[in-house]
Parts: sequence; structure tokens; C-alpha cells
Amino acid sequence: MGIDVGFSTTRPTTGIACLDGDQLHLERAGTAWESRAAKIPHGFRPSVIAIDGPLLPQGAAHNIRRHVESVFIRAPFHNRCRPGLSHHGVGLELRQASSDACTQVSCIIASSVLANGATVCREGPIVEAFPNAFLGVLMTEEELLAAPKFKRGRRFDWLYERMVTTGRLESLLSKTLDLPDVVWQRLRSESDHELRAALICLLTAALAARGTAAIIGEADGGWFWLPPWSLWQPWARQGLESASKRMALKVTSVLDRFAVGL
Repeated sequence: MGIDVGFSTTRPTTGIACLDGDQLHLERAGTAWESRAAKIPHGFRPSVIAIDGPLLPQGAAHNIRRHVESVFIRAPFHNRCRPGLSHHGVGLELRQASSDACTQVSCIIASSVLANGATVCREGPIVEAFPNAFLGVLMTEEELLAAPKFKRGRRFDWLYERMVTTGRLESLLSKTLDLPDVVWQRLRSESDHELRAALICLLTAALAARGTAAIIGEADGGWFWLPPWSLWQPWARQGLESASKRMALKVTSVLDRFAVGL
């Protein structure tokens, strides 16, 4: 299951993607659980849920500054797939909205995975998606350098149109993810911003379920689940290592405290 949180109280800005066997359900909803639950197939019990929004591990301070966000706001990610900082302002509101969504959907997690609890952890059934970076780390540096300037929120659609509607993402991931054709077809044809994001969250959940996602982050502030490390473009690999080293006072090593799950 993939969820693009959205936190408008007046418009249906939550995107929800559910893969129930070979059936794909893709809907928009509001922020209330009643609205979201109405868009989820009756009896659907996902094994993994990926949420596009900042998720904190259990026990983390609500206003903690997250190391994973600090790394991705630095070069070379800062003008390619930068996240918002979620420890203040609107970011803190989104953090709360993501926490609310996490609590809401934890009740529908498949009973087979509830033994470990429906919590956010490296092995948990609820994971954090970051659609901009999911697509961005797969794109060549030349393409990203040639990108135009974007209004707020428009970069994702540009990344999507170059990586997804062209079929490039399917070519990269279809061997790793054995998904029904309807998923790839909808990915290529979808034009709605929130539903596009929900579909990328669905792919994130599928990678997490198969244990092939690159898990970037640390236990204090949480993680991003991204495409397999082997698929990252060289600039993104090198950029992650360089950005982590520049944060030496906060992060000891890209392969130590700041974990890369390969």
C-alpha cells in the first residue's frame, strides 16, 4: 500500500494506492480516517505500507532534526531531489499529519506481520517513501543539470514524466519487482499529482517487502526507503557519501551511524 499524505482539511489531497492481489485500487481522499477508509478495499490487509511524509521511530522527540533530511538538503541533492525540513514550521505540521496517517492505517496491517508491531523501524511494516529522491537518484546527472526552474511542488511531476511515463522506471525495476501489468500501465498513464505520488509509494512498499530497498537513515530520526543501491546513478552514490562526510560532527560514517541498507 502507498499513501501520499496531503494534509489539506478542505480538499481530497491524500493519494492512496492499494495492490490487492492482481487488483490495483487508486483513489484520492481527505485527511479524516473515515474518508481514507472509504477508499480502501473492504478487507484489504497490506503487508507493507509506504507513506510519503516524515515518519519518526517510536520514542523520538517530536521536533528532532533528522539526519536523513539534513543529508538530502545538501549538494548534490539540494537542487535535484531536496526534502523539506520537518522539525519546524509547515514541515512540523506535515510530520504530525504523517504520524496521524501512520496511526490510522496501522489498524489494517496484515495480522501475519503484527507480531513485531506496526511501527516505523528498519524491519517494520510501515516505511517512509520519498518520491522525489526515488526518481531522482535514478536519473543521469546530465538530465538533472538541464532541468528548468520549478515552482513549489512541480519538480516531482517533471521527474515523473521523464522517468515513469516514458517507461524508463519500468525497465529498471520490472526485473526486481514482479508486479501485475496493471501497475506499470497505470504508472505510465497517470496524470494526477497525488495519485502519481501514491503509485511511487506503492513501488517503495513493494521494494521494502522484498528486502531490496536501499534504507538510508539512522535510528534516532528515521529512514528513507529508496530504489536498490545498485541502480543509483554515480552522482547520487558519490553525493550521499560526500554529504555524509561533510556532516562528520553529526554522522560518523555513511556505513556506520548513518546506515545504508544495500
